[in-house]
Amino acid sequence: MAAPFLWPETVSADASAASFNTEGIAWHSYGEGLDRAQAERKPIYMLVHATWCPTCRAFRSVFFERRVEALSRNLIFVLVDRDQEPEISQAYAPDGDYIPRSMILSPEGVLQEALDSGRSDYRYFLPVEEPGPLIGLLGQAMRSTG
Repeated sequence: MAAPFLWPETVSADASAASFNTEGIAWHSYGEGLDRAQAERKPIYMLVHATWCPTCRAFRSVFFERRVEALSRNLIFVLVDRDQEPEISQAYAPDGDYIPRSMILSPEGVLQEALDSGRSDYRYFLPVEEPGPLIGLLGQAMRSTG
């Protein structure tokens, strides 16, 4: 992917963010997440979702897992609503604008294409039933940038 898409810093995580465990995880908007990641030199975990998506709703439960909460302290978590922020969603859709998409970005916002789900189709779609695949992806992100 070329240079990252830049988005105004005024965009904030949508109102449904609480469903993604805002008590245990510090979620950020895209602009704020980029700023923090660059300042703290941490990779970004970006979740692209939609409030109406049943698969996205099912995925919310994994963010309440203690291991995911613990790993979130080592990355910057960014929540992007595909419908509210279509430009960001489309800028980070190398294999389609499906949801949910779990992506690892460099602190500068560049997609780390090698850090994916391991699927040949829908490379950034993780199984939503249990936290293991997300925990694995977050661990890979920390090892590759740490």
